[in-house]
Amino acid sequence: MTIEGVVVATGLLLVLHLTGFLFEDTRNGECRPGFVRVDQWCFSFHTKPTSMLQSSDVCHQHGAHMAVLDSQEKEKALTEYIEQIGFFDIYQERKELYKIAQHEWDVQTEKNKFCEDYKLHGIQSDKYRHIPNAKIPLGSPPHLRANLSTPQGFSIKLSNIPGAGLGAWTDEFVPQYTILGVYEGVIHTRESDSDLYSWQVDRQGSKGTYVIDAADPACSNWLRFFNSPTTNREENVISVPCAGIVFYMTSRDVEPGTELLVWYGDGYGRFLGVNRIHPEYDLNGSVALRANVITYIEDKGLVFDDWTPVTYQHWFNNDDDKSQTMLDQIFGLLLTYHHDNKWYWVAERNYTYYTGHEGLKLPFICEDSTNNSGVV
Repeated sequence: MTIEGVVVATGLLLVLHLTGFLFEDTRNGECRPGFVRVDQWCFSFHTKPTSMLQSSDVCHQHGAHMAVLDSQEKEKALTEYIEQIGFFDIYQERKELYKIAQHEWDVQTEKNKFCEDYKLHGIQSDKYRHIPNAKIPLGSPPHLRANLSTPQGFSIKLSNIPGAGLGAWTDEFVPQYTILGVYEGVIHTRESDSDLYSWQVDRQGSKGTYVIDAADPACSNWLRFFNSPTTNREENVISVPCAGIVFYMTSRDVEPGTELLVWYGDGYGRFLGVNRIHPEYDLNGSVALRANVITYIEDKGLVFDDWTPVTYQHWFNNDDDKSQTMLDQIFGLLLTYHHDNKWYWVAERNYTYYTGHEGLKLPFICEDSTNNSGVV
């Protein structure tokens, strides 16, 4: 329970220090100032949401390290204490991320609605605006076909994405859920990571897939010039596979003078070095605190930020996670309280596509081993 900056727990008064945002047990003389005794360990709880690497730096600046969860006993003592002090009321700074997640859910719902509508009415439906390709003049050079198909109100010019070459731009306002066209290309069954202009599509009425390959400008249209975003703020177009073809639809209102950018999938993202992972895909609304920053060392395995090995683990098993996104060599260990009223570890992945370059900001825990029982 929180009352005007003071957290009250049963039989214990914890004062919130504005400098460093620490909880300190004012009655506890066993741990040094800024830390509270939890069973045989000394912890400090930093309530200001902070990035992963900065969390570890703050702990080290206080002559400590992050919480080393090296046993079930220690994790249980820590989580029970967190529940006791009412830490669930601490601000998580995830409101904007929730909004983005809701937006993506709404867009996904609209994708499904569009596909059902298209199967019934085709492009004659009055529910969606379809923008057709521009008519290509007779006798035009074949290699200019894709560029010449660009509709009025749009243009092909140098991309804002470094090294991307040409990109597709809108010269006029385009409302959300506008259908920009159908992705055109050569149809084949070969699948390769080098096919940078391809979409894989499920066959209609049978098993298997085929590929729509727009690498050749003579056999494609202007949609081949859409580049991939590096952040959620840049993304304004989505692909909509439906009835064996791929449509492009605006996922938000797009202002004049804006480059049109569509996410081509995790495989292409890995090629670009971009991970499109939303934090809530991992956290799923759970209360989360950063307990440690873990490093993978080839000859030692996983180590905590005090360089002790990770010998005890309690990872959450996300059965819905079908992604192939790999963890970075350095990643966060998040202590999370889930809807089943249980605590689990969650690996903090690279969320910068949604959070910005600083990454996910969360409350975090430091540990002072110098005063721990049996430690000199």
